[in-house]
Amino acid sequence: MKNHSKFITISFVFLNIALLIISNFSLPFLDNIKIQYVPIGVAVGQSLQEQLDELNRQIEEVKREKEGLQSQLDQNSYIINGYSSELSALYGEVELYNKQIQEIDLEIKQLELKIDNLNKDIEKQKADIAQTENTIVGLEEESESRIKDNYFNFRLYRSTDDASTVFNLTNINAFFKTSQYKELIQADTNDVMVELAELKQQLQDKKQVLSEQLIEVNKDKEIVDVKKSDLAKKKEEADIKITAYQNELNNLQAQSNAAQTRLFEFDDQQAKMQAEANRVQQEIFNSYVPTDDGQYVVSGTYIGKQGCTGLCTGAHLHFMVYINNQLQNPCGYLKDGIVDGCGGGYLDAPLQGSILFTSGFGNRCFWWGDTYYCDFHTGIDIIGSPWNAPIFAAHDGYVHKFWDDGYGAQYIILCQNRDCSGLKTGYWHLSEF
Repeated sequence: MKNHSKFITISFVFLNIALLIISNFSLPFLDNIKIQYVPIGVAVGQSLQEQLDELNRQIEEVKREKEGLQSQLDQNSYIINGYSSELSALYGEVELYNKQIQEIDLEIKQLELKIDNLNKDIEKQKADIAQTENTIVGLEEESESRIKDNYFNFRLYRSTDDASTVFNLTNINAFFKTSQYKELIQADTNDVMVELAELKQQLQDKKQVLSEQLIEVNKDKEIVDVKKSDLAKKKEEADIKITAYQNELNNLQAQSNAAQTRLFEFDDQQAKMQAEANRVQQEIFNSYVPTDDGQYVVSGTYIGKQGCTGLCTGAHLHFMVYINNQLQNPCGYLKDGIVDGCGGGYLDAPLQGSILFTSGFGNRCFWWGDTYYCDFHTGIDIIGSPWNAPIFAAHDGYVHKFWDDGYGAQYIILCQNRDCSGLKTGYWHLSEF
């Protein structure tokens, strides 16, 4: 690796000399040529990074669209639940109005029957009164006829001459007998007329009572009709509200269905974009050029890939910190916001993106297969994504690579100083460096 580095350095020297020679000549075909130095691996990585950034931007945009759709769905669901409650209450209200209208309809029928019966009773009383009046008129006519007959007979017998006195006396006796008999009949007739007159008055009184009752019943019916009209109006208003709510519910449901369909489309779109982003991310990872052993790097330089070499149960990074060869808790040296529960220091992130913190520094106990172990954990375990995520230098320093820690683990020690005094950091279980 060191010889390869020298070859690259010599090549760059000759290239710069050639460029200086060419620049002293005025050749027309070179006027439009722009020569730019690009470090090895950066050009490809940069292009892929631009693709990745664009994909991530689009994924974030899709996420925002999804959040907006989900917010709309949640809001629609809330409104639909409210409308459903309103509809339930309105349906109950309409059903109550229907029951009340049914009761009023029965009450109206009862009143109408009562009115019909009262009208029939009144008509019957009218007929009875008319019949009584006719009877009274007949009796009055008969009484007048009898009086006229009596008067005629009396005048007739008084005008008879003296020659027929006996005959006349006989006839007078008969006349008086007849007259007395007629007077008796007339007295009976008068009694009947009095009774008929009283009956007529009773009938008139009863008719008056029935008429007054009819007026009251008609008033009651008018009140009930008003109640029915009022209930029918309220029912109509409730039906209009129900129709409006139902239309709004249909619109909201249609919107929700469309949003749900669009959400599914966004899910599919996001999944495809994420797959493409993962592919580009993997290409970027594959395009990294490892550093040489002993090379000086600046913080954030790619130095290797996460893995599971040596003693491990899965791909992760075992990150260590030494100060003057004394182990330190790495949590206190990392910058804020890199790893949950750590922060306050000055070291940059050895992993980028989402980082999972799985094990801390210090004494710990754990199961390894069927055996329970306790040991002193010399660093912290963190996991990046994907399994072979790139590892970056947490600070400036010299890279020292090791292929076996006695258990098969590949690791790097990054020393701030050439003699590895002062600060140095360790990166364990690497799959590639």
